[in-house]
Amino acid sequence: MQKHLISARDLSKEDLLLLRALYEDFKGGRRESLEGDVLLFFLESSTRTRFSFDRACRLLGLRTYYTGRGESSIEKGESFYDTVKTLKVLGFRALIFRVPFVLFPYEGYLKEGMSLINAGDGTHQHPTQGLIDLFTALEVFGKLEGLKVAYIGDIVHSRVFRSGAHLFNLFGARLGVCGPRTLIPSDLSPFGVEGIFNSPEEAIDWADLCIWLRLQEERFQENHIPSKESYFMQFGLTKERHERIRGYFMHPGPVNLYVDADAQVLYSEKSLLLKQVENGLYVRMAVLYWALTDG
Repeated sequence: MQKHLISARDLSKEDLLLLRALYEDFKGGRRESLEGDVLLFFLESSTRTRFSFDRACRLLGLRTYYTGRGESSIEKGESFYDTVKTLKVLGFRALIFRVPFVLFPYEGYLKEGMSLINAGDGTHQHPTQGLIDLFTALEVFGKLEGLKVAYIGDIVHSRVFRSGAHLFNLFGARLGVCGPRTLIPSDLSPFGVEGIFNSPEEAIDWADLCIWLRLQEERFQENHIPSKESYFMQFGLTKERHERIRGYFMHPGPVNLYVDADAQVLYSEKSLLLKQVENGLYVRMAVLYWALTDG
């Protein structure tokens, strides 16, 4: 039976343990051969997510097809639902999609007999990035019970935060957020956040793991910050804040240099950025195998 991954909130602790076992197997060298066609349907640009999904498909023996912005009938007014039905009839086994809109509610899509895997929908969810961050943290820290994780930056537009918060909560981590008040959701109760910090310094001093988020100006409906320069000085990962970190930091990428972070600290010993990218391949292999098999 084919499965879907549209929201991290659909994953149980049992699902996560199975996905983690698959992830560790694939990272350890396990190889599997699946059959079928997979469409990468990316209406937003991507480097890490797109190419790691493409490579994951190929390593699993799946044939990949790609369509980008301006290359589908969505540009002519076709609904995403009609697109999904069309792709199913054409014989695609899975659809990996990245779209600028929120796919919710999505229950009607689950009956189409084709696995749907969310590679990022608007400000809603990015479940595989949440899994990458979770499994990378487990690899580095060993266990997450009581681990203090601080998300810093543009919280309100972050699908990475919305996915990761749920997953870290399932493993007993403690969550905090920090950012301009205009970029923090008015209601944080669904995310299990225990602390809102007024400055990155407060968040850094509290946290074992800091996750900086990209400032998503393309989603702004109004001016949320005075300027990118002032944002970097107030909330970015500067050299001084980097020195203050006692544990590690992540960033889902892409990094806006001297907005999110100083270029000179990105790949330091405290950085997990490249480990996140490396692990992304194996996480996406695990998700594809889980979705397309009974295993």
